[in-house]
Amino acid sequence: MGRGKIDAQENNITMTDGSSYVEETIEIKGDKPVTWNVTTPSGKTTVNIPEEKGFYILNLKTDTIVGSQQNIGQDLGGRTMTQEELKVKIDSLIKLTTGANISLGGHNYFILPNQLIKISPNTEAKIFGPFTKIPGSFEADKDGNAPEIYKFYTNTEMRDLIVRLKKNTI
Repeated sequence: MGRGKIDAQENNITMTDGSSYVEETIEIKGDKPVTWNVTTPSGKTTVNIPEEKGFYILNLKTDTIVGSQQNIGQDLGGRTMTQEELKVKIDSLIKLTTGANISLGGHNYFILPNQLIKISPNTEAKIFGPFTKIPGSFEADKDGNAPEIYKFYTNTEMRDLIVRLKKNTI
């Protein structure tokens, strides 16, 4: 995930500066660790990708990316969220923007610039990055189960969401 244009050639990843958000999905073949040479407008770095299969996110943005797993089918079921539930949700989102409530078991993520994080061992997980809306419906996976879904925001985008949510509190 980055800003501008991402070009992946073998183990060399180059991001050129631009004004729009961009995602590039790269499938790594084999079962050995891989090292990427990453060049961005802010410099060069090396990223080591472990041999463990899974879905990883490399944050090439200058802003931290935050997000979590979304449990579809567990919405509010047509009822209105109470003020107390909204305040708890806002508190949780504030903690997410500071990295205070991050845990693998909680399936929430705080990804610093140039950091690689394993999101899931499931390579078929559905990842929705910053500035991308989650679709209203999904197809079941090949086993008939609900898909594994994750939504990510830039920290700036999340802070804007928190301000909008706070307007709904008494």
